[in-house]
Amino acid sequence: MTTPTNTASPKNRPLRGARDVALETLRAVDAREAFLQPALDAAVRRAELDTRDRGLALELTSGVLRWQRRLDHRIAPFLRRGLEETDPRLLSVLRLAVYQLDFMDRVPARAAVHEAVAQARQVSGEGGSRLVNAVLRAVSQATESLPTGDTPEALGVRLSHPDWLAAIALELLGPDDATALLAAHNRPAPLTIRSAAPADVLKARIEAEGGQVTPGKFAPAAYHLEHPAPFASASFHEGLWTVQDEAAQLVAHLVDPQPGEALWDICAAPGGKSRHLYDLQSARGPGGTLLSTDTHAGKVTRLGETLAGLAGVTTARHDATQAPPGVFDRVLLDAPCSGLGTLRRHPEIRWRRTPEVVAALAADQRRMLEQASRAVKPGGVLVYSVCTITEAEGPGAVADFLDYHPEFRIEAPPASPNAGIDWAALAVPMGYRTWPHRHDMDGFFAARLRRA
Repeated sequence: MTTPTNTASPKNRPLRGARDVALETLRAVDAREAFLQPALDAAVRRAELDTRDRGLALELTSGVLRWQRRLDHRIAPFLRRGLEETDPRLLSVLRLAVYQLDFMDRVPARAAVHEAVAQARQVSGEGGSRLVNAVLRAVSQATESLPTGDTPEALGVRLSHPDWLAAIALELLGPDDATALLAAHNRPAPLTIRSAAPADVLKARIEAEGGQVTPGKFAPAAYHLEHPAPFASASFHEGLWTVQDEAAQLVAHLVDPQPGEALWDICAAPGGKSRHLYDLQSARGPGGTLLSTDTHAGKVTRLGETLAGLAGVTTARHDATQAPPGVFDRVLLDAPCSGLGTLRRHPEIRWRRTPEVVAALAADQRRMLEQASRAVKPGGVLVYSVCTITEAEGPGAVADFLDYHPEFRIEAPPASPNAGIDWAALAVPMGYRTWPHRHDMDGFFAARLRRA
């Protein structure tokens, strides 16, 4: 008797546990319907997972997306039709199972295979389940064979990156450092927070909730947080801390807002840097103003929610490639970019970006930088930042800008009140750079420019 194929819509099919949630999430991401985190959150809500199973689903999905190319290298020899011709639903099932077999020692192999065969039957019938069973048996019996050497192709397979991205790392850093960077992309990032409380108060509150904090290396209010339920905690809901990577925190210190100044944060959503600028300025004296803008109406709404009730703060919609709305003492352009400095948090990005995408973004960034410069008063400061590692989007953009704007010059951060930040350790030509493998923070580039 033939078992009928389940034809239920994926969005209506019941999710039975962490592996089902992981598969649903991977399929959504693979179809480019969603980014990892919102897709996972939606599947978790459907399945009503508890905290433990949600953690397992996150580990499975992020692990598969990090190691996708290496998993495919492992699977491909046993697919008669090849990767391209295999049903994407079954490929997700196989990746999920092989990740458990190769990277999760605590998961029994039999359980991983049994669940994968059941999932394959659910999405593709008996034929799919037989294919998955056969491939997983073959994978289990074969020794993994990885390419050697320091070519982009070899590094790309071993450390699961596209060739073009591995080539960028090699060109920027050389073989050893490039290997360290790509390996760092495959490790989860710490939960980094910006504290709104004195260090002793934060420490006491977090420890009372069963967690602990470790100070960051550069930004004075940065801490790495370990907590059993951080976003359900009283300390979070009382505003004692917000989530913000240490590299992002450094950008606001590079702006260094002063009392009474007019500030403009151009591509401001979701508002973390705007709030940081406001907090820094308010702590130094009264009378300042902040205009916080973004191109998209939905993002402006979110900005308004994040910055609601702050004196002197205005939110508005503005296209960053168009003429500025006025002139300001200090302007921050945290430009939309490829996001390749955030691969620890967003592993799916490496499979969505291409050299062509980077080139298009770099062109947009130059237009935005040109318009932002027109908003800077004589003697004012312009800070340009991006959360990526590419030269075209970082130092290259600033170098091109300075070629046409001799009225601007690169300026070092003031010695005070940033005396506690070791800027020299981050200095590169054209600005400052952070690296996941060196500094345990996102990969950022930022430059501080002064108008004559």
